[in-house]
Amino acid sequence: MDQPTAASVTMPRKKKSKAIPIVNPACPREVQIADALVSQKAAREEAARAAENVRAQILTQHEAQAQPQLQPEPHHRQTVAAGSHSQSASSAEQGANSNSKADKDSFEPGFDVYARPFVPEVYKTINIDPGRVFAPTPQAKAINFSAYARESLTTALLPQIPLHIDASVVAQQSVLQDEPSLKPKQYERFFRLHLQNEMQCQERENASYALYSHEGLVQFGSEAEAKVTITVPGLREFTPYVEDDDCVQLRQLRGDRFMNPSQVLEYSQYPNMFRGPWTGFIYDARISAVVRAKKALILRVSGLTPLTSELFMYGGYHPQTVSGQTYTLRFNIQFPLVPERYHPMEDVLAHIQASLLQASDATDQQVNTHLASTDDFSPDISSTNQYWIQSMLFPTEADGEAQDEMHPGPFTQRFFDGALNFEQRLAVENICHQNYGAVPYLISGPPGTGKTKTIIEIALQLIFNVENTSHILLCAPSESATDTLADRLRPILKPHEMLRLNRPTRSFAELNDTVMPYCYIVNDSFDLPPFHQLMSYKVIVTSCRDTSMLMYARVTNTDLYAVENGLRLCLHPIKPPSEPTQLHWDALLIDEAAQSTEPESLIPLYVVAPPSHSPKAISTPLVIMAGDEQQLTPRTSSPSTPLKRSLFARLFARPNYANHPLARHFNHVPPPLLPKMLPILRPAFTNLIRNYRSHPSILAAPSRVFYHDTLVTAAEVHSRNQLLAWDKWPQPTIPLLFHDNPSPDVLELEPAHGSGWFNPGEARLAVAYAAALSASRLLPDEQICVTSPFKAQVRLLRQLARERGLWRVNIGPTEAFQGLEYGLVILCVTRSRKRFVERDRELGWGVVGMPNLMNVALTRAKSGLVVIGAGEVVDADEDWRAVVDMWRGWGCVVQGEGVAGRAS
Repeated sequence: MDQPTAASVTMPRKKKSKAIPIVNPACPREVQIADALVSQKAAREEAARAAENVRAQILTQHEAQAQPQLQPEPHHRQTVAAGSHSQSASSAEQGANSNSKADKDSFEPGFDVYARPFVPEVYKTINIDPGRVFAPTPQAKAINFSAYARESLTTALLPQIPLHIDASVVAQQSVLQDEPSLKPKQYERFFRLHLQNEMQCQERENASYALYSHEGLVQFGSEAEAKVTITVPGLREFTPYVEDDDCVQLRQLRGDRFMNPSQVLEYSQYPNMFRGPWTGFIYDARISAVVRAKKALILRVSGLTPLTSELFMYGGYHPQTVSGQTYTLRFNIQFPLVPERYHPMEDVLAHIQASLLQASDATDQQVNTHLASTDDFSPDISSTNQYWIQSMLFPTEADGEAQDEMHPGPFTQRFFDGALNFEQRLAVENICHQNYGAVPYLISGPPGTGKTKTIIEIALQLIFNVENTSHILLCAPSESATDTLADRLRPILKPHEMLRLNRPTRSFAELNDTVMPYCYIVNDSFDLPPFHQLMSYKVIVTSCRDTSMLMYARVTNTDLYAVENGLRLCLHPIKPPSEPTQLHWDALLIDEAAQSTEPESLIPLYVVAPPSHSPKAISTPLVIMAGDEQQLTPRTSSPSTPLKRSLFARLFARPNYANHPLARHFNHVPPPLLPKMLPILRPAFTNLIRNYRSHPSILAAPSRVFYHDTLVTAAEVHSRNQLLAWDKWPQPTIPLLFHDNPSPDVLELEPAHGSGWFNPGEARLAVAYAAALSASRLLPDEQICVTSPFKAQVRLLRQLARERGLWRVNIGPTEAFQGLEYGLVILCVTRSRKRFVERDRELGWGVVGMPNLMNVALTRAKSGLVVIGAGEVVDADEDWRAVVDMWRGWGCVVQGEGVAGRAS
């Protein structure tokens, strides 16, 4: 069973949000407001033009020596200028909105509720103006992979890296919309196209996080580098997603005190003035620390000095006393795209495509050779390593093995975890026996069924009880899931047996102290161990993304075999090989595989892939994936992209898995009929069905809607029943409550946060339910979770919970609770207007029309579940309607604006 980690969400400072009603265009007041805003805008623009004539900046001798170049702003910054209209501001001044049905669904024509918040034009133009760009702040942490390979291996023997496809071809396809299909011969082209589209969407998303006239606390050092601390709204929720050593671009604004024309005369003796509302310098800073709990970024900024920042204009400036002092300056702040995050995926695609083309050519050659002698020839594509990658990505029945008898029942092998159930043991046994063919083995693990537990058992069995398996790669898409894997193995494996591999830019604060002894650290940053030490670990645990460190260090199976075989041929050019080759990497295990994009999963897959020209390997590497395609999909900036479909989900849809009689959707097949179907293809998958988390009534709905009624309750009786005494349940034996809440959703326009949807009435209800359970003392506050898919609603929930003293209640966005579990879960649907649901779905917002996020929300609860939402909204969605109809039939649906209570 997956063990949760305690999640504690720090509450932000109290903010005032503006409720944006949907207004009636016939109202004279709105016309007056719109006219007033036009006048205000004109006045602001006139004031900005006047200000530009009285602002000044000096280019000092220090910066002249640095030779900053005058450059236009990169094109991707210009997307910031597109955004909300003046109507957004007019709507912001309307006050509280009406609860009537007419007002609830009305809106002003031309008012885009999804537009970005209004930003004065004078600030936006700064981000597209040319400026003097200083040399970028250098990276503090990086690995020289070329030097590592030179020192560790005979680089002359390493195979040549295949070339990428022509980027112009991909770009042309983007323009012509001639999208390739996902086939072996077009594999790289398909994913390169969608990766490029994803990068463009990421640029636009990052542009929406830009901060204007934002305060920064500046400390000047003795060198030409300053430290700047800024607060970033949404940083706790990974919006924007930033890491140590990422680039952040700064433009310093001049303060209001420089608007006085008399001050310009005071500094007119400086001939090289840059006139305008900003200093004219562009700083490419680097993040030195991410403090998510305080929503703070600490930046290193090369070129930002007391002179370039015009500190002398602030008064009281003395060069001798500036060091160590803190000054408050204002900046326009942008978060550029980090292309280095996409480079490993683009690079591995070239390797994968080369292998797929090689397999295709070999198959065509076999077919042409045998065509004259037989009409039904089917090449054996799993007979050599030449076809291994093709079998992993495009498996067919020819890759599998037949099964002619049923499983006898008892298991003969000894398990490290004696509490494994039948399905978990079956998966372990099948993998250890390797009797299912040359295909990936997939473990379908719905919530609370123990897929991570199964993966850990498989890893230990392969290392200690399977011959010719001595080095395995264990991965997960996220760092937290990867840390969990390392922590689960820690009681059995010693530090010299397991390595938790981290990229150098990862912060120490993110890692548990118990796992730190399993990491390799040099000069206060994570690093690659020396080659001989790296080769000695039995298990290397790392994220899918950080597996690229092994690829770039040239320690893949293909590279290691090339060096070993090349040296043997150099030493013994005539003597033939006497023994089959032993590959280094024997198995790849990926947990939470459904949350990884396919290009991301390819990185570890390529590391363990056998070299195509080594048919005499002792064993073929195994690939095992565990996940749940019905929960969160890979996170992408584009809401609609093939990258949303993981390799795990795509493989499960192939005939080998989807059409097998034991597939989950064939649950209606009676077990007595299975022996009569033999022989059949031996299943290369296991469906976990025993849920160790939730009360049966909580589990029933997701089991029916998402898992074809296959889930079985196995939770401990006391744990699942501990909230039955709570007097808020409409039915005393069913810890479920759907509160049909009529309160409307409204739109926030808060400059510190951006715009977002929230629902005040629903938030008050949710916090009232949390307070009622807290007062009952049936459950610790840490076991109460309040969640919403809308970040503005999360902020309001935190504020209200803090006002009622609920400091230890966990409050956060729904997607943040994937993999966690709580005694009571309170879900705020938030959306109350059906007309916005379709657009929400296009943007990937909300839990209505988003079945995967809905499933995550409903399956976090162990002992009780409260859902608050508008009945007419959820009933419009097929999945939600099925769930609420079930609850309605049980008498678990209540209505009204107050907290429900059990009828006497």
